[in-house]
Amino acid sequence: MVSWLDQWAYRNRLSKLNATFKLIFALILLIWALLGTNVVRLIIIVWLLVWLLGYARLPSSVCLRVCMLIALVILGSSIPLLFSFDGAIHFISESFSYVSTVFLRAFTSSLVLFFLAITTPFFRIAHALSKWHVPKAFIELLLLTYRFIFIVEKTAKELFVTAQIKCGERDWRFASLAVAQLLRQTLHHYETMMIAQQARNVSFAVPMCADEQLPRRYIIEAFIGIVVLFILEGLYATVS
Repeated sequence: MVSWLDQWAYRNRLSKLNATFKLIFALILLIWALLGTNVVRLIIIVWLLVWLLGYARLPSSVCLRVCMLIALVILGSSIPLLFSFDGAIHFISESFSYVSTVFLRAFTSSLVLFFLAITTPFFRIAHALSKWHVPKAFIELLLLTYRFIFIVEKTAKELFVTAQIKCGERDWRFASLAVAQLLRQTLHHYETMMIAQQARNVSFAVPMCADEQLPRRYIIEAFIGIVVLFILEGLYATVS
């Protein structure tokens, strides 16, 4: 899943779009998704899908699978809020509006983060953070964590294939042994990578991004869209 996401981050049409612009754009939409109204959240969802499908040219099947995955995870944690447990299970109809707000808030926020992750290679995000004078130690920690995620994914795939070849057993004891083995092998691979970097005298440096682009039409659309969201937010607040 992580390697698949990283591949699309380099292959989409917005990969070379200025990372600072995308970070600011995503941050504004994320704050709005957390604090805005449900109507504005729905508009943000549609707007982000236009960017993903129309501008980034991602396959519709990719966006559909991700949206369904996000929705299922959020539904699984939101549906229990509709029930009360006091010896018996009771459905609380009054909580439906609250649950729908929680669902839309979480779904919109997740979609904003997905937009940033799948349209921006991680080294461009690191470069943008360095221009914002974020501490170098923090950026280095992010890059190391990013590499660690790929090591975990690779090790998990190897363990899964090995387990399927050997016996294919699936029980709690096997699961606990697999998790312990995953942790040991991941730490071993990570330690090997760090030793190799030290042996080669590799020093940390934020990658430079001289090929970034920022067409004026994206700036104009983002500005007009945010203004429209402000107006709709005000109108909705006045009516309600």
